[in-house]
Amino acid sequence: MPYSILIADPIDKKAQQMLADAGFEVTAPGEPSPEAIIRLLPGFDVLIVRSRTKVTAEMIDAGIKLKVIGRAGVGVDTIDVAEAERRGIKVFNAPGSNSRSVAEHTIGLIFALTRKIPQADGSMKGGRWEKKLFEGTELEGKVLGVLGYGNVGKIVADLAAGIGMKVIIWSRPADRTEKYPFYEHLGDALARADFLTVHVPKVPETENFLRREMFSLMKDKVYIVNTARGGIVNEADLLEALNAGKVAGAALDVFENEPYPLKSLVIHPRVIATPHIAALTKEAQARAGAMMAEQLIEWAKPA
Repeated sequence: MPYSILIADPIDKKAQQMLADAGFEVTAPGEPSPEAIIRLLPGFDVLIVRSRTKVTAEMIDAGIKLKVIGRAGVGVDTIDVAEAERRGIKVFNAPGSNSRSVAEHTIGLIFALTRKIPQADGSMKGGRWEKKLFEGTELEGKVLGVLGYGNVGKIVADLAAGIGMKVIIWSRPADRTEKYPFYEHLGDALARADFLTVHVPKVPETENFLRREMFSLMKDKVYIVNTARGGIVNEADLLEALNAGKVAGAALDVFENEPYPLKSLVIHPRVIATPHIAALTKEAQARAGAMMAEQLIEWAKPA
């Protein structure tokens, strides 16, 4: 009997066809609510999600036939992995599939911050010509602190170096590199950076990773970019640092409470906010879908 797959968040059409061609029974109802997913799950062997759907213990318990949960993206922080393991359910994801997309978005946000591009565009769309308000800052020679030298951090570092920024790295010892100055102590990196970009995974050790006491170690007028995960940067402390002038500007693609982020932070005049779209490119979605399909096809092969 073929395995049945519920695709709860839309994935790349080619990946969906790969699964169908391999003999899976594929059901893709669009973007069902969590309640609808719970109602549907008892009839399926495999659940595929992206970042929209949070796979809770309640959802897993509803999947009485579940054998695999797949996330067509990077990381598994949106899945209750402990509950899945308790039930003997395998959890797959697609590491590295969106690294280039996230890295390019990060660099784009840095440019947008320093050249005040969103503000200038809004001014023009409002029928104003306010040239003097939008004096920018060049990036060449500025120090970029890359916090986390994994798949995304490596690409960000190389892109930033390519436009003339001085790159420094803080990461776990296993990621040590000779390519750029590497700091084992976070405070040493924070004190040297004009820009800080966050690329660490969200795990218990990185909850509120950048918080009030860390902001106090940074240069005055530092810029902060987070395209990793919400909750790594403490949003209340960041807002406080922005209002105090410690942080010159912040660009955020991820938030503690999605899709309802802290409004006072989102509308702050020195914050650029995007709705968790760093990984949302055609190329990244195709790679993530293909990686997920390939893993499921391999898993389903007879022993």
